[in-house]
Amino acid sequence: MEPPGEGGEMAAALRAAKRALRGELRQRLRALGAAEKQRQSRLLSRKVIGHPKYQESKRIAIFLSMPDEIQTEEIIKDIFKHGKECFIPRYKPHSNHMDMLKLSSAEDISSLTLTSWNILQPSDDDSVREEALAGG
Repeated sequence: MEPPGEGGEMAAALRAAKRALRGELRQRLRALGAAEKQRQSRLLSRKVIGHPKYQESKRIAIFLSMPDEIQTEEIIKDIFKHGKECFIPRYKPHSNHMDMLKLSSAEDISSLTLTSWNILQPSDDDSVREEALAGG
């Protein structure tokens, strides 16, 4: 058993370390130029698309990228080009809960709602989309 208070101190230290790491990563991302971000996104997309697990998968969950992240658009287009099913996250406000909901096409992205965090996702009242864990 841990001495009193030690678990809380460890948790606080972990949170501080995560916060520092996120800050460092944000700085590094800002330092990368748009061309370099695009180059790295293309390289990663090719690696993902060429991976045997990706190629044999029929149902794929992926995030919709924000400007400072690896761009996932090429992967999403490939998912639909090859007749795979595509699932994207929907975050519940004030919760750690996330559903992975099905996109019907790459163009379906334009119908999504922009959250207060500037993340595109299906609206909270969208009950038509299949949830990834409900299917095969």
